[in-house]
Amino acid sequence: MSGEAQPVPRPRRRCAKCGGEVRFSHREYAGRGTSAAVLRCAACGDVIRDAARETVKTPQRHTSKRHRDLDQGPPANPVIDPELAARLLESTRDSG
Repeated sequence: MSGEAQPVPRPRRRCAKCGGEVRFSHREYAGRGTSAAVLRCAACGDVIRDAARETVKTPQRHTSKRHRDLDQGPPANPVIDPELAARLLESTRDSG
């Protein structure tokens, strides 16, 4: 055996009513920039709300194409090159 100590896992929270395992369900807005964790018992379904805490701002993981800044201009389209775009415009003008 190695001399390194294994980290002791945190004891799981238990339901006050039935003693079942309590699991994280979601976060709920608690007002004034705070949110509270909502926990649900896996056995009886009882809901427990933790104390409200200040909401932590997390960095955005991706940028949606629909929410692009106007300063960035139109999105690049690698499929249509300028020559093809001009031919498409000409073909729509002739038919109208």
